[in-house]
Amino acid sequence: MEQAGPTERADPTEQADRPQPQGGTGEAFRLTVPVAMAYIPLGVAFGVLLTASGVNWYWAPLSTLLIYAGSIEFLAVGFMVAGLPLYQVAFTSLIVNFRHIFYGLSFPIGRLRGRVRKAYGVFALTDETYGITSAGPGAHLTGRQITVLQVVSHVWWFLGALLGALLGQVVPESVKGFEFALTAMFLTLAVNAVRSSRSAALVLLALGAGAVGYVVDRYVVGESFLVVSLLLYVALISATYRKDEEAAE
Repeated sequence: MEQAGPTERADPTEQADRPQPQGGTGEAFRLTVPVAMAYIPLGVAFGVLLTASGVNWYWAPLSTLLIYAGSIEFLAVGFMVAGLPLYQVAFTSLIVNFRHIFYGLSFPIGRLRGRVRKAYGVFALTDETYGITSAGPGAHLTGRQITVLQVVSHVWWFLGALLGALLGQVVPESVKGFEFALTAMFLTLAVNAVRSSRSAALVLLALGAGAVGYVVDRYVVGESFLVVSLLLYVALISATYRKDEEAAE
């Protein structure tokens, strides 16, 4: 009778690189609470705007399911009302969502298992879910937790838009301020990212890139702030990373 060979031990370095579960599904759901605080009122604002523009109410929840792009959905209301040609819609969408190209460079899609999860992970990659998975407790989420995070966040947006569409004829047009919820959440995510990294250099690089982007947008090429700032920031942090690597060798 053959003896069983020695049990293989996992490489501790490989284990350290793997994300460790932090509370399972409940942890992922908890991380969506600040997303809900922004998505629900913003979704309500979107639904109210859509119905006030004369578009049928059911386009609000349908848009959240098919487009799910936040700012583009707001712009889409104007596109539909104005009847803009498809090429203008496509170009505007590319410019507004250009930042997602950079999100994809570091989004942990490798943790997602199966084509369906990967495809949905790409589709549901928003500013908020990217911000959560790139810093703080969310950086250690497993593939299952990331999927839960994205699905629940998507549901918050859908429910907000549906509620807004139903309340669109009740809320007075004079009510303002719903749209600021997203800005407030971005600020919160930015503060958490800075606290987690504790790197003043990254903050200074971001501020410098933003300043250059503003100057280019103001005096050279209009509507180029986001593209110029992101490209410059990626170039700066890439150069910094390469310099650190060379110094370490």
